Amino acid sequence: MPERFRTALLSLREVARPRGLILEEVPAPSRLAPYAAALTAETVQTEAGTPLASGRFVVLHDPATQRAWDGDFRLVVMVRARVDEAIGADPLLSAAAWSWLTDALEHAGAGRHALVGTVTRVLSDTFGGLELTDASAQVEIRSSWTPATPDLGPHLQAWYELIHLAAGHEPESAVPLGLAGATR
Repeated sequence: MPERFRTALLSLREVARPRGLILEEVPAPSRLAPYAAALTAETVQTEAGTPLASGRFVVLHDPATQRAWDGDFRLVVMVRARVDEAIGADPLLSAAAWSWLTDALEHAGAGRHALVGTVTRVLSDTFGGLELTDASAQVEIRSSWTPATPDLGPHLQAWYELIHLAAGHEPESAVPLGLAGATR
């Protein structure tokens, strides 16, 4: 394992665990880069047994660099949340959800470039034998960017905040209990 990748992974361990999220290390995609790591998270708070929001955080590293990344690291994130049906139908939801991401990155001081992504809104109605299930709406934010340094801690903190925002919580919910009164 390259020292630069090891340093990046250790920077993730230094980030305090957020309140209200269940984290799990999962297998990372193996075809995108020679070195990769991944985490998933979901809110402790559920609705009808389903987490309010969930997501995935993937670190990719290619010591040879990849031209499309404009660097040797790439972060890939996804956050999915169930939203109120009226909110899901709002044409401004996509722009608002994208601003949750960019605001979280700014708030955490996560230096980056080559930020790209999509916001998908899904409205679902049920029919037939599923009519007992309510109509539902979801928003999904998928994004990737190149971090400015191998210190990935601020990026992970931004992802935690994004999950909380997508779940309808205040950004402060992403701050660990021990840091709730501290300033950054």
